[in-house]
Amino acid sequence: MKTKILSTLLLCFGLNLSAQEYYWTSYNFNVDSEDVEITAKLTADYFSQPGSKADGVTVYLFETHFNDKDTNYSHSLVFTGSLDAMGEQYSRGQNDSWNLYLTKIGQYVKSHSAAAGNSLISYGDIGVHPVQNVLWLDVNDAGKFAEAWKKYHSKFTPKDRRVTLGQFGLGRSSMGETHYVLIGVNDFKTAFSVGKYREGNKEDEKAWDEFINSISGEVTILRSNTRIMLGKW
Repeated sequence: MKTKILSTLLLCFGLNLSAQEYYWTSYNFNVDSEDVEITAKLTADYFSQPGSKADGVTVYLFETHFNDKDTNYSHSLVFTGSLDAMGEQYSRGQNDSWNLYLTKIGQYVKSHSAAAGNSLISYGDIGVHPVQNVLWLDVNDAGKFAEAWKKYHSKFTPKDRRVTLGQFGLGRSSMGETHYVLIGVNDFKTAFSVGKYREGNKEDEKAWDEFINSISGEVTILRSNTRIMLGKW
């Protein structure tokens, strides 16, 4: 079963390379409220410098807004890019500028956790939506879930949002999450009711019901959190 799931995931990823899917790493930490501003400034100052990141890598700073008690980190520093770009980023080694940034920011932050993974199927513009809902999932049949997810979202995703199905790779928690769904929107009004666009659209409502029924028993939502983009470089 594990071999079948892995093969399906690789196939799904291979089919979507042209859709600019990406790899990511996330470093999660806690910052006291009075130190958020200086932490954000230090991060912006460093990653705004030429040469601070490899070509093709984008860096984001997120603040956690809504979360359960176990997702108890306040901020995340996230790196994204193609496999080659991320490989270059992590093969650059240490340098004085990076070490100085770590020394400065280390005065204000306390490390929590880190993880890595990659997106599989996405619709909408990447990195432009400041409010993001993230669902952590445990999926039994990855191929079946991906196919059902793609069938619905390829047709009915609103143009004003970004939706991504991806997988966790490194740094999984003890909860055993395998996949995630990220929904990026422009404001909290939309985040509070991400499915409201279906109301009154009979075709959409029917397709959504078919999607939910098709994955019944195949996926479990383990946790969710909502984060705000503070910076992008």
